[in-house]
Amino acid sequence: MHGQNTGKLSTCMIYNLNNFAIKGNAKVLDENFDTNVLHLTHHNLGGYNPERWLALQNQIKKTIKEKNIKLIVMDACGDPWNLDYNHNGFSISLKQMMSILNEYCETIIITDDWHYQSHPVDNIRFFSEGLWHQSQKNLHNYYNFEDTVYDTTIEKTKPLMCLNNVLEWHRLYLLYLIHNKSWFNDIDYSCINVLGDRLVPTETDFSRPSFSEEQIQALKLIDLPIRLKGEINPAIGFNGGASSVDLPVYRDNAINLVTETSVCDYPGIALSEKTAKPIMAYQIPILISNVGAEQWLEDVGIDMFSDYIPWKQWNTIVDDKQRVKCIADFVDELMQDPDKILEKHQNFHPRLIVNKQRFHSQEFGDLLRAQIT
Repeated sequence: MHGQNTGKLSTCMIYNLNNFAIKGNAKVLDENFDTNVLHLTHHNLGGYNPERWLALQNQIKKTIKEKNIKLIVMDACGDPWNLDYNHNGFSISLKQMMSILNEYCETIIITDDWHYQSHPVDNIRFFSEGLWHQSQKNLHNYYNFEDTVYDTTIEKTKPLMCLNNVLEWHRLYLLYLIHNKSWFNDIDYSCINVLGDRLVPTETDFSRPSFSEEQIQALKLIDLPIRLKGEINPAIGFNGGASSVDLPVYRDNAINLVTETSVCDYPGIALSEKTAKPIMAYQIPILISNVGAEQWLEDVGIDMFSDYIPWKQWNTIVDDKQRVKCIADFVDELMQDPDKILEKHQNFHPRLIVNKQRFHSQEFGDLLRAQIT
C-alpha cells in the first residue's frame, strides 16, 4: 500500500493498492480533493470475477479503516471502458462495483466517456485524460515526458498518415479495405504488430464484429508488420516520446487518419493521445472512433473541418463496420488527387493554428477537468 504526500498544507493523502505507481491522475485528484482518497486504477478494477472481487472488497474495507479514507475514486480513464459491461457475466461491471463500495465509503467513477459531460449521472464524473494530459504543456516535467515535443511545422509535403499499434478489429478491417488501393504504398502507414491469432474469436471479445472468410484470408496474405519508410525504431510514435509530434510523420502529413482505440460500445468510449496529436501537429483529423466523437470535439471548440470531412454523414451510421467502410471509401476519393489535399491544407492554415491554440488553452484544460470535483 502506498501513500503520496503532495506537499499541501492539509493532511490530504492519496492512496492506492498493491504498490502500483501513483503518478498519472493522482496529481489531478490531489488538486481537486481535500480529503484522504483511495485511488483505484485499471490495475485494481479490470477483469474481476466474483471470487476475486470479494477479496478486493475486503482489502478496500481494510484500507478505508486503516487510512481514514473519505472518498474512493474509481479511475476508468485512459482507455475505453463501458461502465455497464460485465463480459456477459464473466466479471463485475464498474457501476456494480461503485454501488457496492458506496456502502462503505463515498465512491465516484471518473471516465473519458464524453456522454457523461452533457448528461451527468450521480457519482460519475467526466474527465478526458487522453486529451488533458496532451494539452497541458506544463505537465512536461511532472510526468517525465522528456521526449515530448508539443509542436511541429505547419507546412506539409505529404497527403496522409495512419499509425496502428494494437490490432483491434477496426484497424484490421481498415487495412483490409485500403491495402490494395493504388495509393497505399505512397502514404505513411504503419502496423507494427504481426497478425498472430487476432482473427480468432475468444469468449471475452464476442462483442466485436466478425470477419468473413474472404476477409480473413485476405488479411492473412498481408505481410505484417508494416513500418514507416526509413523507420529505425519499429515502435515510432508509440514508445519513448509517444506523446511527441516532433517526428517526420507528423511534420510531413496534411491528414491524420486516426484509428482510435475503440469504435464500439464495447470496450467503451474514450479519446486518447491519438486524437490529440493531429491537433497539436496542425493536421486535418479523420477519426475512426465511436459515433459522436467529432461532434463532441466540435462542441468543446475544436474545428473538425466538417466542410471538408463529411463526418456528420458517417456519424449517422450505427453499424460500426459499415461506418469504417464509409470512411475508407471517402479516403480513397481524397487520395485520387493528393495535390488537392495539400492545397486544402494550405487554405486551412489559419483554422489549424486556432485549433492548436484552443487545444493548449487554459480554458480548454479547465473544461476537460471541470466535473472531477
